[in-house]
Amino acid sequence: MPFSEILGQGLALKALHHAQQSGRLPHAWLFTGPPHVGKSKTAKALAQWLNCECGNGEDACGQCPTCWQIAEHNYPDCMVLEPDGKNIRIAQVHQALRWLQLRADRAKVRVLTVDGAQHFNRASANAFLKTLEEPPPRTLIVLIAEAPAQLLETLVSRCQLMRFRPLADEQVRTILAQNPKLSEAQVETVLPWALGSVPAGLIDELETLESVQQQTVHWLTTHSAPEALEEILCEMGNWGGAKSEAWRLMLDFLERWFRDVSWLQHGLPETQLLCPEFRDSLDEGVQRFSKRWVLELPERLTRLRESIELNANKPLALETLWLHLLKTA
Repeated sequence: MPFSEILGQGLALKALHHAQQSGRLPHAWLFTGPPHVGKSKTAKALAQWLNCECGNGEDACGQCPTCWQIAEHNYPDCMVLEPDGKNIRIAQVHQALRWLQLRADRAKVRVLTVDGAQHFNRASANAFLKTLEEPPPRTLIVLIAEAPAQLLETLVSRCQLMRFRPLADEQVRTILAQNPKLSEAQVETVLPWALGSVPAGLIDELETLESVQQQTVHWLTTHSAPEALEEILCEMGNWGGAKSEAWRLMLDFLERWFRDVSWLQHGLPETQLLCPEFRDSLDEGVQRFSKRWVLELPERLTRLRESIELNANKPLALETLWLHLLKTA
């Protein structure tokens, strides 16, 4: 993945070029920005550029054996460290530090990428500090996280910060259209969920996403019937199952749908609705829910997500949310 294939991050790529060509490439970068906007791809492209056998100095060729091996994570002088479960464990850090001490096989610059650096726990972060401050010669370390505030200040202070921007809708559409498994209609279904990034996980959940959206709108607009409540409570048990992502998609959709309700309540431009395909239901939401209640809902949804992350009873939490929604309307 050469730099030429990365969309929407021209400023970041320009800064990387300037640092390299001026001879001031730092020993450690911290790439931050929203998920799925090109941070990991840029780290890979940087490793290719620094080690390409046939590059022109401006970019990697993407075709030589070195570029291919880096792209496939098979290059002996490039390593990617990712969380094992919820955290990057200290044993993983020790393994990476031992790898850094090895002699380069054939690389001009060895590259260690920590993808998901916000998942360092305190022990693993402290174990990494000394090497991050003084890595071996001809070594580059790239930390990737969503925001500097997610990392220990001591880690951030040892890196050169590079911020990645959200993508424009047209850039997201271009990236999604490159997926041969997606039809044009499916691209348009996923696009409103992008919000400046490529919603990669949704591509595999399109059928579930479409079903969740339709069912949620049905409940929001026909909840006066007693049988609807029974159906909702039953479905929350299914959607809250251990292996189901339907509950998460439902919460995401509720956030977008009620954002649009608030948008209309305040007379803002309809051209910027996130759920324009559900326009009729939004009108009903404008009538059913007060402005104050709609503005308070995001905080309730945030608390619900946090409680689920802390192992609250998921089906019960979701049922309580719907009882609140029905009572309010």
